[in-house]
Amino acid sequence: MILELYVLRRLLLGLVFACGGMALVAVPCVLVHAVHKVAGIGMAAVLGYVPILLLELAPYLVPIGFLLSVVSTYGRLAADNEWTAISMAGIHPLRMLRPGLLLALALSVGLFFVESELSPSLNYQKRTYGKNSAMQLLKSLNPGRTELRFGEFYLSAAERDPVDRNLFRQVFLHLPASDDKPAQTIFAEEVQIAVEGSTLFVDLRVPRWADEQHDLRVGRLVVRMDLDRMFGTNDKERLHWRYQDSGELAGRIERTEALAASRGEAALQGLSHEQGVVPVANLRDAKYALHKRQSLAFICPMFLLLGMPTGLFLRKGSQLAALAAAIGYALVYYIVSIRIGKLLYLNEVVPTWFAAFGASVVGALVGIVLLARAVRQ
Repeated sequence: MILELYVLRRLLLGLVFACGGMALVAVPCVLVHAVHKVAGIGMAAVLGYVPILLLELAPYLVPIGFLLSVVSTYGRLAADNEWTAISMAGIHPLRMLRPGLLLALALSVGLFFVESELSPSLNYQKRTYGKNSAMQLLKSLNPGRTELRFGEFYLSAAERDPVDRNLFRQVFLHLPASDDKPAQTIFAEEVQIAVEGSTLFVDLRVPRWADEQHDLRVGRLVVRMDLDRMFGTNDKERLHWRYQDSGELAGRIERTEALAASRGEAALQGLSHEQGVVPVANLRDAKYALHKRQSLAFICPMFLLLGMPTGLFLRKGSQLAALAAAIGYALVYYIVSIRIGKLLYLNEVVPTWFAAFGASVVGALVGIVLLARAVRQ
């Protein structure tokens, strides 16, 4: 038991260092993406967007960090002759697999929860984050702020009214194009803004256009801007099957199949997401997405089966070679799982479940073969 706790402690330490290192490398890219997403809204919005992106990366960073930790830990046991001492003490080598298996199962439960319960809603929040941040900004402007920028909307004023914080004076304004109007650049004596629902009202007083195609005698103009259109969002999309947790998605698939069996697919053509089903045209996509979420629970155990024998086989070499092999495993797995698996699914070459689980199954079988050889040696 003490020996297993020792191995578990080294695995945990390696996992923390590996995931921490990869997160530090990813943070600059995440910050750039966050700034691009909410440019002009404010630093608070950028910092609030970063955790969403990092949590989205967790299903990729954590399994790779675990694989690196497994290769490093068991490789070090072999390089320091601790593995030989364990065998000579009469301890079966597979007992040393138990700490890794315990950690792999714990990580699998956590990652499965993230992917099945949190990620769907996070994907929707990520899509609507820019709009929600802009609405929050417009409803609670900081005192003294005279410049607003989000999307293609831009406002710059000489001053703000000290009483009405939503009233700007001596304003330069750029409005993005809409369905029936091109983009406009306008100067106004005063501009007052207000948000109702997802609509931004821009009240311009004594506007003057930058071109000569408008009537310069207009004394007042109220422009309505649809923030959903500006940010490419729609509140009804929250009911889309992609943004449902796995339990709800499985229920929708079951209801759709039951209705199709009783009424026929032709009778379901008019049904939509708002009715709690998956449109028949998207049924295969929904099944594949559900299987992909479930397959995440098998990645860490599969990486354990691959990483442990790799560390033992390369014990006479450098740790760098073992870590390079681990990174190679991860690259091959994600390429096969994401690219090739999706290609096979789209072309209906294999069943939907195998397209999602196939890479994990093959990786586990290869790992079992390698592990058997390592134990025999």
